[in-house]
Amino acid sequence: MWSSIEQIIKPDTLSEASLLLKEKGSVLFAGGSYLVAQKDNDISTLLDINHLINDKIETHGEDIHIDAGCTLQEMIHFNDERLTSAIQASCPSKNIRNQRTIGGEMARSRTDSDLLIFLFTSRTKLLLSDSKNPIELSDWNGEGIIIKIIIPRHAVKLERVALLDSAPAYVLVGINEMKDTISVCVGGKSSRILFFETKPEPDEAKVRKFMDKVESSFSDDHLGTPAYKRHLACTLLQEMAGVK
Repeated sequence: MWSSIEQIIKPDTLSEASLLLKEKGSVLFAGGSYLVAQKDNDISTLLDINHLINDKIETHGEDIHIDAGCTLQEMIHFNDERLTSAIQASCPSKNIRNQRTIGGEMARSRTDSDLLIFLFTSRTKLLLSDSKNPIELSDWNGEGIIIKIIIPRHAVKLERVALLDSAPAYVLVGINEMKDTISVCVGGKSSRILFFETKPEPDEAKVRKFMDKVESSFSDDHLGTPAYKRHLACTLLQEMAGVK
């Protein structure tokens, strides 16, 4: 792998993997595309959990159930247009999609991942190895081992601003307009992913407060000021919501 790796362990159970993960220098290994690219010298132990996680993708009612070991390319074969579009924008390379797992994509928490913004906006739920009940992705603290992702089939709209179609977006926005709730998510070249939920007739003060957080999550760089990126996010959200 790389020079700092001292051992690769195959735990017998996910519970054992969770305990080993608490040790300094230990990380989970499934597809490994991010780990190989990063080559973090602080990592000394890889916990191979490929034999402990499944890779099925199924439909249950109106929801898509995806096991954490499912690769992004396998998800494309499921033939859901919105999901496929988000995956291809997030990871244009088919070779990498064949290696990268959905569990790894979520654990990486990449703020400029179109797929992750799509999942937040969709009100996706996660099933963790140490829990019996799914939790909202927006409530997940990043701890635990993901074993299943549950994606509601909502009419999510996603827009991106990038220098090239194949380049990571520096502003990413998603909106999910349901009967009683509107979910909004903003990411890109930002310090964090921002998620906001409101009623169909949003409180303007709460919206401004959310957009203040959006602005503060961006930095001033060659792509523009935080205020400019806020303006882009606002404009795209308004267009998707049909606001004039």
